[in-house]
Amino acid sequence: MKRLQRRDIKGERVSVGDLVRVIGVPDLAGMSQECREESLPVFEYLLGKYKRVEEFDEYGMAWLRFKIRKGPHAGYHSVGIEPYLLRVRGVAKP
Repeated sequence: MKRLQRRDIKGERVSVGDLVRVIGVPDLAGMSQECREESLPVFEYLLGKYKRVEEFDEYGMAWLRFKIRKGPHAGYHSVGIEPYLLRVRGVAKP
């Protein structure tokens, strides 16, 4: 697998510690049906939410760790997501 660039949907650099908004769900077609059924609801939960980038792996995937507080998928989760499915939270300009 080719290493992904650490750039968000707008081409902005994504770094460890950045607050990012998840704007897309990854293509899970390469996963088994069982894994897709487990992973898809978690990614759908993340859609539109802001999370902090914890680290990048050797493929350039951004890793997010978070807790879902209620519902059938409640608990702690850790997901790797392509940086181009994220948008770095910008600072408001005066």
